[in-house]
Amino acid sequence: MDTERLEHAIALRDAGNVEEALQALAALTDLTSDPEERASLLLNEARCYRLLGNLAKARERLSVACKIAPQTQGLLYLWEEDATLHWHQGDRKTALRILDRMEADYGHVLRTAEHRDLYTSVQGSRGMLLAELGRYPEALPLLEQSLKSDSTVTDKEGLLRDLGLSYLQLGRHADARRILERLRKEGTRPDLVADVHLYLGDAYFHEGAYAKAMTEFEWCLAHAGEHKIPTSYLAKWLAVTARALGMKEDADRYDKLAKG
Repeated sequence: MDTERLEHAIALRDAGNVEEALQALAALTDLTSDPEERASLLLNEARCYRLLGNLAKARERLSVACKIAPQTQGLLYLWEEDATLHWHQGDRKTALRILDRMEADYGHVLRTAEHRDLYTSVQGSRGMLLAELGRYPEALPLLEQSLKSDSTVTDKEGLLRDLGLSYLQLGRHADARRILERLRKEGTRPDLVADVHLYLGDAYFHEGAYAKAMTEFEWCLAHAGEHKIPTSYLAKWLAVTARALGMKEDADRYDKLAKG
């Protein structure tokens, strides 16, 4: 395999030039007959298609890779991508089951220096999936562990969001505030912005910082349509927060909004 061309293709993908990277990878795949090399290249093609939102094509390329891949440790990377695709397709339970099996059966391999980055990725993904499934006590140690290795976490913003949520659900409001304020300061992608404001409002409220909580909930109400947050849910938060601030008229107004 032309290692220099492969590294260039991966650099293109990581820089956001995914379509160009995909073309370069496909060209390399066509030139390679070795099964292990082809499987690795097809895996990288699958990742590109996933990033482009073409999950069906990503699944097709991954399926071919799994059929031709030799029984080596390279299968671990194919399995992780399989889990990631299930996750993106909304099947969190299957994704988690795949990653749990990897940890249970091959944890000793994943912990070696050669595969350390993969291990960190697997543990972080397991933590995030557990949080999304509402299994916060199980998620928390995995998320905390992954955050310590943040140089290799691919979705750091998502991990911080899920860590903040886990702290909230477990009643650790100060820890949730600290993590969410960090996320807001460092910046986050558009699909997580509303969660950060909403969870921060929750954390501030439970710490007695009602004015700050009100600011967060008001932001959420102003952007409810854009981020598909139920108005009635936000109105309930705003009503109880306004009442805590002694703002009776506002509380009554939000109570009416909550009732529709």
